[in-house]
This record gives sequence, C-alpha cells and structure tokens, in this order.
Amino acid sequence: MKNPILKLLFLLVSGLLFSQEYKPLTLKEAGKRLLPQFAIAVYTPITEITLDEIKKQRKENADKPWPELKNKDSVEVTQSKIPGMDPKDPEIPVTIYKPKNAKNLPVFLWFHGGGFIFGTPKWDHQRCADYAVKGHMVVISVDYRLAPENPFPAGLHDAYAALKWAYEYANSIGGNPALIAVGGSSAGAGLSGSLAQFARDKKGPKIGLEILEILPGDFRTDYPSAIELKRVPGLKSEDFPIMESLYIGKNGNPKEKYVLPGNISDVSNLPPTVVFVAGTDPLRDSGIAYADRLIKAGNFTELHVYAGYAHGMPLPGSTDIIFRMVRQFLK
Repeated sequence: MKNPILKLLFLLVSGLLFSQEYKPLTLKEAGKRLLPQFAIAVYTPITEITLDEIKKQRKENADKPWPELKNKDSVEVTQSKIPGMDPKDPEIPVTIYKPKNAKNLPVFLWFHGGGFIFGTPKWDHQRCADYAVKGHMVVISVDYRLAPENPFPAGLHDAYAALKWAYEYANSIGGNPALIAVGGSSAGAGLSGSLAQFARDKKGPKIGLEILEILPGDFRTDYPSAIELKRVPGLKSEDFPIMESLYIGKNGNPKEKYVLPGNISDVSNLPPTVVFVAGTDPLRDSGIAYADRLIKAGNFTELHVYAGYAHGMPLPGSTDIIFRMVRQFLK
C-alpha cells in the first residue's frame, strides 16, 4: 500500500474494529465478575467519601477494642512509639509481634490499608500475629499518619523512619537487620512500593522483599478496570480523584514520584516483589501495570491475579506464597 493516506486510514479502521470498548458495569454485570458466593456483595450500600464519613469511620475504629488473638499464647505483642523521620515529626505508634524466644528472625514491616485516609492497625492484628508465628518473623505494624490532616509525604516519611528504626534495633526485638521485608494491603501496598523506591534512592537500609497486595499503582481512571468498576460498593474508581486530592493536599502534585509506586520513571534495582491483584477491583489494572514494569526492568517479580475476588476480600493461599518468598529471599 504505497499511498500513505490510505495506509493511515487502514490502520485507523483496523484499530477501531479490534479495539475493546469499556463502559461502567451495572451492579448485575459487576456481580457476574465475582465468584457466585460473593455476587450478593454488589448489592450492599454504596458509601460516599466525605470528611464527615472519614470522621465517622475513624471514631468507630477508635472505639473498637483490639481483637482477641486466636494464637495469643504463641506470640508476644508489644505496643510502642518510635521517632519520626525528621526532628519535628511526631512519634510513630508501632505494634511489634514476635514468636516466643525470637532470635535473628526476618523483620516484616506491615502497613494497613484504608485509602491513606482511613484504616487502623487493629484491622490486621490477627494477620500480623499469624505472620509472626506461622512465618517465623518479627512483624512491625506501623500506624502511619493519615491524610487529609497529614498529606503526602507524611505517611512515606513515617514508613522510612520505621524502616530505619527496624534496621537499627532489629537485634533488640529478636530480628536480623540484614533480613527486612516490607508490605501492606491497598494503600499500605502503595506505601510499601514507594518506600522501596525511596529507600533505594536514599541509599537507606536494604529491603530484601516487598509484598504488594491489591496495589494502587497510580490514580489513573482510564484503565479498563477503573472504567468498568466506576460505581460499585466498597472501593470504586469514582473515589480515586477524591482520595488523590485528600492524600496529596491542596498544593500537592499528583505526578510527584513516591506519591504512588507507578509515578516514578526508574523501577530498576528494586527488591524481589510479590503483587497480589483482585480480578474485580478497580485497582486491578494499575497493579498489573506496575508489576509488568517491574518485570521488564529486570526485577524478580511474581504476579498473582485472583479472578472473582473484589477489593479487600481475603485472597486464598496468599499467606503461603508470602512465607515461601520469605524463605527464599530472607535467609
């Protein structure tokens, strides 16, 4: 085809014929993407993110007691406070979980989810205890500062301060400073991914493994998963611009590196990584996109996609995968 105009038209028409059109799913359509036992979840009430809703949820979290641990006889739990990254930063509450007689074990820094505006370490109390006992690790659950009162980079600075503290004091809590992992769920995964980049660039303590569960790679809303799951119960992509504005603050730059892991241009020389993605999650494609970038940059990366699961649902078998990776890379 010698005529360049005809060639261009041919390419355009071909692209249109084979392109997939994405549109917001109805609740019934979204329900069909879930496993049958979860389909009813799409008919639960849809919550709007407002400052009043944030205050309400935080109060509810504060009023709830810490859950009773099923394995409390096998784990030592200590609540403490550690210094912030900068002298003017407030102290950071941490909860430390360690198996009985812990000595020279891997250290796992854990960050809870909640969209950078909600969340509490109470949510992951049993999970962290299980990681410590079953995974033979010292787990440090970090109660980092939340937006909008503390916009970016407050949470990241708390995460880095926790990393430095874990490295310096690992021996005193039964850990090994040379064997450190970071991880989290949802916003906590975003924080963990950014922390790995920040520590690399700061030439900080070495991170030997990162666990990124239901990761927000970035705040983009043009991914197919974000378009289709625009308005569903739980996390919906309609929330992304609101969460972004609250997280970065009035004068923040949403494209600034470390805001979310996908923002940075250089993803080389990062720790071995596991990315867990829920198939019916508006964050699905941003998590997959970030995992793809890690792989192409030469990082050891495992990507696990859980078809039929929504954002925040427990992902079966993920704990065993984490323990396998800990045994492989933290030894």
